[in-house]
Amino acid sequence: MGRLILKYSLAAVAVLLGAFVAVSLIAPARVAESAISLERMSSGLVEQSVSIKGDPWPYLEGGPEDADVVVLLHGFGGDKDNWTRFAKSLTDEYHVIIPDLPGFGESNRYWDQDYSIPEQARRLEEFITFMDFDSVHLVGHSMGGHLAGYYAGQHPARIRSLGLVTNAGIESPEPAELARVLAEGGENVLIPRTRDEFDELIAFASYEPPFIPWPVSTYVADQAIAQAAFKEYVFGSLWGDDSAALEPILPRIAAPVFVLWGRHDRLLHVSTVDVIQKLKPGATIVIIEEAGHLPILEAPAESAAYYRDFLAAAR
Repeated sequence: MGRLILKYSLAAVAVLLGAFVAVSLIAPARVAESAISLERMSSGLVEQSVSIKGDPWPYLEGGPEDADVVVLLHGFGGDKDNWTRFAKSLTDEYHVIIPDLPGFGESNRYWDQDYSIPEQARRLEEFITFMDFDSVHLVGHSMGGHLAGYYAGQHPARIRSLGLVTNAGIESPEPAELARVLAEGGENVLIPRTRDEFDELIAFASYEPPFIPWPVSTYVADQAIAQAAFKEYVFGSLWGDDSAALEPILPRIAAPVFVLWGRHDRLLHVSTVDVIQKLKPGATIVIIEEAGHLPILEAPAESAAYYRDFLAAAR
C-alpha cells in the first residue's frame, strides 16, 4: 500500500510539474508576474499606486503604518522589485515604501522630459509630499543613491538618515571598469539589447549572479530589451553631468549616513568609499567582500542586517 501511495504521489508531482512547464511556455509573463507577486508577499509587501499630476507612481508598501518610514530608490534600469529581498528584513519594524522612479518600471516614459538628477529630485519631493511623510530614512542604490544624496542636500528637513548603496554621483579615485569601457568607446553594458547581453549585464554587475528563477529572468530580460532605446535616452541625461555632483553636498548633510558597497563592483569602483569617508568622517561604512554592484540582491539579508544595525544606532 505504501509503495502504491508513493507511486501515485510521484505521478501527481510529475503532472503538476508538467502543467507548470506547459503554462510557463504558453504564458511566461503570467507565470513570471505570479512569481514576483509571491516574492513580494513573502517580504510583507503589496503593490500600490497613486496619481500625481496625472502620472502614476507605482510603489511597493509594507510594514506598520505608524512606524518610521524607509524609502528605497532603485538604480538605473532597475525597478521597485530590486529591493524586495532586502525589504524582507525591514517590514516587521519599519514602514517601507519602494517606488518606481519616473521613466522606470511601471511608471510613464516621456521622450520630451528631463530625467536628470535635479528633475528626478523635484519629482521625488512631489511624491513624498503627496504621501504626507514629514521625514524619512532615504536609501538609494546606484543612480538611486545619487538621487538620494542630492535630494537630501535639497531637503535636509525631510531626512532622518541617508543610505548610499554603491551610489553614483561621486568621482572615484580609481576609475571603474565601466567608465574605462565607455571612455574607450565600448558598448554600454547597462543597456542590453538581447538576452545574451542581459546575462552579460548581470554577470558584469555581480560577484556571483543572484538567483533569479526562470521564467522571471526571461521576463525581466525581455522587459529590459524592450526599453533599451529609452534607457539610452535617459542615460544621456545622466552620464557626464557634474551639475548634481555629491562632493559639495555630502559635507552639508547633518543626518546620519550609511554606506554599503560590494568589494568587486565593476560599475562604480569601491574606492568611492574613500571619498565619502573624507567628506563624511562619521558615516557608517560597510563593504561586503563577496559582492559586486548589487549587494542588495547578492547578499540581501546580510546587507539589510547591517542597515538595521545602523538604524538602531541612529535612533
